[in-house]
Amino acid sequence: MNLETLNKWLTLLANFGVIGGLVLVAVQMNVNAERISLQNDLEMNRQLAAGELAVMGDSAATAYTNAIFRPAEMTETQLGQFWAYLHHALLASQNNWIAYRNGRASTDSWNHAKAQAAAHLGSRAARIWWAYDKFEFHAAFVDEIESELSKSDPLIIEEAMRQMLDEIRSLEVSTVKDT
Repeated sequence: MNLETLNKWLTLLANFGVIGGLVLVAVQMNVNAERISLQNDLEMNRQLAAGELAVMGDSAATAYTNAIFRPAEMTETQLGQFWAYLHHALLASQNNWIAYRNGRASTDSWNHAKAQAAAHLGSRAARIWWAYDKFEFHAAFVDEIESELSKSDPLIIEEAMRQMLDEIRSLEVSTVKDT
């Protein structure tokens, strides 16, 4: 084998190395683009959630309990707080769904998030909110939540809270003295 033949083979191998390197760079760029997209989605949802937490304020519990126990007494402000609470809760579930779809969350984690979403929507008032607000979420996420809701008791939280309240109210007055 002469020097000219050896140079041709080395040039061919070098060209294959360059092509392989370019393919590797392209794959890495695609992976990075997916990660950046995922982080952008999650960051946007975090910012929305922070705003909703501010809207909920210190009296969100009153809004939530009025929605369940005294819906006719709910004020416009409480409706806004109730909306922010539910939107925040469903954004957290959607964040988990996004991470799951991108291989960043386990199936168990996503199943837990779906169950939590169904629980947050476990009252008549929450189901009304969902009917109006679900269009703000990813369609595939909505489909997953709708499927979960079809398997769950639509009033699970409402009934549980009413039962807990009845049981707590039936407790006898404590005879323990404050010290």
